Amino acid sequence: MSGSKPDILWAPHHVDRFVVCDSELSLYHIDSAVSSELKAGSLRLSEETTATLLSINSDTPYMKCVAWYPKYDPECLLAVGQANGRVVLTSLGQDHNSKCKDLIGKEFVPKHARQCNTLAWNPLDSNWLAAGLDKHRADFSVLIWDISSKYAPETAVATEKVRLSAGDAEAGLVVTKPLYELGQNDACLSLCWLPRDQKLLLAGMHRNLAIFDLRNTSQKIFVNTKAVQGVTVDPYFHDRVASFYEGQVAIWDLRKFEKPVLTLTEQPKPLTKVAWCPTRTGLLATLTRDSNIIRLYDMQHTPTPIGDETEPTIIERSVQPCENYIASFAWHPTSQNRMVVVTPNRTMSDFTVFERISLAWSPVTSLMWACGRHLYECTEEGKASSLEKDIATKMRLRALSRYGLDTEQVWRNHLLAGNEDPQLKSLWYTLHYILYFIVYTEDMDQKLTGNKGPLVYTGIKSIVKSSLGTTENLRHSRSGSDRQADIIQYLSEERSLALQLCGWIKKGTDLDVEPFLNSLEQEGDWERAAAVALFNLDIRRAIQILNKGASSGKGDLNLNVVAMALSGYTDEKNSLWREMCSTLRLQLNNPYLCAMFAFLTSESGSYDGVLYENNVAVRDRVAFACKFLNDAQLNRFIEKLTNEMKEAGNLEGILLTGLTKDGVDLMESYVDRTGDVQTASYCMLQGSPSDVLKDERVQYWIENYRNLLDAWRFWHKRAEFDIHRSKLDPSSKPLAQVNIN
Repeated sequence: MSGSKPDILWAPHHVDRFVVCDSELSLYHIDSAVSSELKAGSLRLSEETTATLLSINSDTPYMKCVAWYPKYDPECLLAVGQANGRVVLTSLGQDHNSKCKDLIGKEFVPKHARQCNTLAWNPLDSNWLAAGLDKHRADFSVLIWDISSKYAPETAVATEKVRLSAGDAEAGLVVTKPLYELGQNDACLSLCWLPRDQKLLLAGMHRNLAIFDLRNTSQKIFVNTKAVQGVTVDPYFHDRVASFYEGQVAIWDLRKFEKPVLTLTEQPKPLTKVAWCPTRTGLLATLTRDSNIIRLYDMQHTPTPIGDETEPTIIERSVQPCENYIASFAWHPTSQNRMVVVTPNRTMSDFTVFERISLAWSPVTSLMWACGRHLYECTEEGKASSLEKDIATKMRLRALSRYGLDTEQVWRNHLLAGNEDPQLKSLWYTLHYILYFIVYTEDMDQKLTGNKGPLVYTGIKSIVKSSLGTTENLRHSRSGSDRQADIIQYLSEERSLALQLCGWIKKGTDLDVEPFLNSLEQEGDWERAAAVALFNLDIRRAIQILNKGASSGKGDLNLNVVAMALSGYTDEKNSLWREMCSTLRLQLNNPYLCAMFAFLTSESGSYDGVLYENNVAVRDRVAFACKFLNDAQLNRFIEKLTNEMKEAGNLEGILLTGLTKDGVDLMESYVDRTGDVQTASYCMLQGSPSDVLKDERVQYWIENYRNLLDAWRFWHKRAEFDIHRSKLDPSSKPLAQVNIN
């Protein structure tokens, strides 16, 4: 390889050795880099590996090609093709057995001198060495030598005239008669033996690819093509061959040898090397002249012959092992996707081509990914709380608990969901109050068609708008206070309906909140119960609740302190009580306790400290607003809060939007945020017959949830859902039944 760029070869049976060859042969040993400091004589190949020079062979000048003996013994025997057509066997000084000594220095000389372009050892009969030479009109270009042939004395004189130097005569180990001669009056540019049959040799001749069968050398199979350089067989698919010409790579199927099954023509510069990866099926690497890029073509998905009209699809990518131009590269024989590259100035790099990672989700949320030969699976830990689990896992567990299917006590569906999400709790209580109101009006024969019946579906935003001009204002004082302070409250039929949907009062015109307070006490929600009592102007009841909470088993003793503070209430603006309560409020963590003191220290009609305490439930803030804000204030507050809920996708906002288009907009934000098509489907199915169910978004959620149930193989759950859907949405047509005979 005098005057040419260096090439690189891995040892066939030593995965830690390789040879760099140009004007001389250099044997390197590759090792792990145990520290950041290099040993004397070592070269850094990568962060993990170094190379140490073991030996140099300068005995074979005018090298044009090199091939490493394929068998283990002798282990460091190489064949070198020279510019005069000779093939010389040499070693790198690692072998000392007699067989190797007999072979080293042996020469195989053609009749006429011309350049040797390529060498190929037969992988099975390792004594056979094929050599491809330039054209000579009176000679063959493909010679197959038997390295075990004996020296013939009578040929010594004839061979003298093809020697380049007199020093070669001293070797005396010259063979001039090949075992086979092929390709007369032609040139051979590349060679490879076909693994499927040791008697078949594929040669890239001057104008064609030819398959020679050594059992009948007078015949050959050939196809005319310019792509005759670098012929190489896919080690995992022995009928697939690659060759190249200029910037074009041709992929051949030997079973359909009339034309290439695939042609790659995207290379702007001439190619210098192509090589199949020995550890990965169907991965071809190509290198162009004056480039630091190696292009990879992944053909692992096309292992069979392709039809005449169809080209196989491939995945193409490029890698850059180093900054400088690459002279050559060699795949590692056993390490997956690993190669060593060498630059024209003999700088080397050890490089691994990382596989693209393929991801796949299972219907039960297990994540699996493939990287190279490894397959990894990731599943959620069973110990994770419901809030930490993926939404698909949550929906699957909820489906098993029949979530959404309780139509008798609709509010209980939040318990079936795990009772861990306050937004779901608020949603199902809102739906419960809506449906409960409808049932109540029907039972009492008070159907309010065109009035309150459909109105409850439209949400509190629409309800309070319909009350404009009908509101009465009443002056009340806080019960239980020694000093009476008049507070204006507002009352209308629509506001009473809003309080019912908020859960503060029961059906009818009764404004008694005592049943609601009792239910809160049973749940141990003492702070909320005390706040609701106070917002209904009953300080004495609020104090009673706080004291009861402080004395309960799990109660907070600080509730007694709050009760004592409430008992000293005064409406004097500059009183010490107000000053102390303002300080106490800043030290309280519970939002309801903060809201209580904000209410007591507020001016009538100015209750921002309560209305914008975001940690207080939306339904409680809305109920408070319905009691203490005038029509204009109430509409502004409800409008602003509704927009906030829609934008955030907060399910508590369904109380305001109802099951209307606004409600669908809010639910869309919720689904975009969480992916919970299950809740969206069950919620919208509760809508008044009609409008919302016709919305394309709602139908999309429903169909996606049905598909999820099918993916989980919950056939019975999906059937239950379809039955539930048909009851609530008569317009939904059941799937046609197919009779299988």
